[in-house]
Amino acid sequence: MNIGYDGGFYATKAVSGDRIAQFESFAVRPSESLFSLNGHQTIIVSSQVGRLLCGAEAVKKGVTGARKETAGWIDTPEYMSLFYAALSEITEATQATLNLVAGLPLADFQRDRAKLRDRLLGVHQFVREGRRGQSLTIETARVVPQAWGAVLALLLDERGRIVRPELAKQKLGVLDIGGHTVNYLSVNGLSDIPSETQGTERGAWHVVRVVRNWLTGAYPGLARLADHDIMAAIIARETWHQGERVDLALVVGEVLADIGQEIVDTATQYWGAGAATMRQVIVCGGGAYLWGDMIRRAFRQTIVLDAPELANAIGFYRFACNLAGR
Repeated sequence: MNIGYDGGFYATKAVSGDRIAQFESFAVRPSESLFSLNGHQTIIVSSQVGRLLCGAEAVKKGVTGARKETAGWIDTPEYMSLFYAALSEITEATQATLNLVAGLPLADFQRDRAKLRDRLLGVHQFVREGRRGQSLTIETARVVPQAWGAVLALLLDERGRIVRPELAKQKLGVLDIGGHTVNYLSVNGLSDIPSETQGTERGAWHVVRVVRNWLTGAYPGLARLADHDIMAAIIARETWHQGERVDLALVVGEVLADIGQEIVDTATQYWGAGAATMRQVIVCGGGAYLWGDMIRRAFRQTIVLDAPELANAIGFYRFACNLAGR
């Protein structure tokens, strides 16, 4: 089985064929509900790293600040529990052998790719509550820079075959806007250009921090909202306090404009005059929903991929199929 895996700071995504796992990158020790009608939605995974509740239910029961947002993210029990939760969404097999392609932010790639590959390779045993235990063997693991997933999603089809050979002759730019990072990738002839390829650590979560500070001052009762809940409110431009609607349009609009301009300015700085020669500027990642229109205005050749939050995982899966077929 071939799998593409994108363990982001905001959401965990995995793709294999027509099976997709997608849930919030949040894991906490579970506290059992006295009564719940949503038991089928609960993901509790037990493994050598502990017993953790993952995804949306973890956000509801978690505490502010529990989300990890550090370079050591891949070393945490939460990361591995979310990885196991994603595998359990992709397959219920008690035993299986997998070929995996995973991604790392550009800023972390050189430092962490060997560590992540070694951590993912081998036999993984875990139990998702309500199911039989699983023993899955990662036979091959390839770690690539995260933004490359968008290029691979365009280059390859669902069986890993090259369907856009013209991309091998074109210069492309990729803006992969995630929760904690923004990846600026410049590709020419399917090779990255190191001098025009960089990663920064100011993504969509900075918007969350600004909105949290505003809410804490104006509505102290909302100070302990989980980061994922604030992100949902940012997208909706509203939240609720004591039964009354809180309009977030102004505060969100200001910070989005500020960071969006920073993303455009940084891309212009890294890519320089080369930006004008790019056939396409590809935008992916969850931040595409927040800044896609602004980037289109700055770079007329911009395309925002469909389901941009899944683009990397889809590209990784297709690359896994390509590697398996060689």
